[in-house]
Amino acid sequence: GLVPQGERLNYVFQRHVLHSLPAGESIFRRKFSRAQQHLRAYEEHGPATPATASTFYEFGAGWDLAIPLSFFALGVGRQVLVDIRPSVRVELVNDSLGAFGRLWDELQSEAGRELRPLGGPIGSVDELEERFGIRYLAPRDARDTALAGESVDFVSSTDTCEHIPEADLAEIFRECCRLLRPGGAFSCRIDLQDHYAYFDRSLSRYHFLRFSDRAWRLVNSPLHYQNRLRAPEYLRLVREAGLELVVDKPSGPSVEGLEELESLPIAPRFRRYPLEELGITILSFVARRP
Repeated sequence: GLVPQGERLNYVFQRHVLHSLPAGESIFRRKFSRAQQHLRAYEEHGPATPATASTFYEFGAGWDLAIPLSFFALGVGRQVLVDIRPSVRVELVNDSLGAFGRLWDELQSEAGRELRPLGGPIGSVDELEERFGIRYLAPRDARDTALAGESVDFVSSTDTCEHIPEADLAEIFRECCRLLRPGGAFSCRIDLQDHYAYFDRSLSRYHFLRFSDRAWRLVNSPLHYQNRLRAPEYLRLVREAGLELVVDKPSGPSVEGLEELESLPIAPRFRRYPLEELGITILSFVARRP
């Protein structure tokens, strides 16, 4: 994370050494399901505008655009995506398009609606807007997008907010509120677990709660930054941004998770939370601009 071109080297390492990219069909299916969940949130809590005539916005679009492409297949009209640096990889977008082709019947059955065809591979990022209505802006700061106020109907974010520092996230939420039309909705999913536990099974999903802020700064890689915010802190940022919280859906902790927490030496910063609150693993919420 500290070397020049660290992000590019990380991508090359994951793709050609670890072979963890492309992510595989099971993860693609999961992302398609996430897109459906966001779309249901829009249909239930967003403005009366049909998705086909709406503008969706996402910050931190990632490498493979599986969720934005899923939105297109599900009928969303226009999308604006911003990334702090150009992250989209054409080869991974084409892998997502290939997954649509291989899993078409299954995905259409799951969606319970006719999907919009996506076609074959792209040759460059420049094709995204013409083919899929996806306007990709990078580098672009999600704290200050320079987009027109009240220009989007829906904001979505999936497993991104946990990688953004608290002060920056507060500004991003305020910018989302500014971008949303009155009655527009923001659907968000946040993974509150220690992400290193996904790679090292010897670690608890709460392992990072052991460390003081000073100690965590020493090991918190800029390539895999984790802010360690807990669910109440995210919800506070939502309200402070001027958004009205309409759905708050925490998941966890399990019985096993509570046992893990009880056995850990929790850092003082986190001791103010009851274990049932501290141990929330996934936070999904929907907020609305009044």
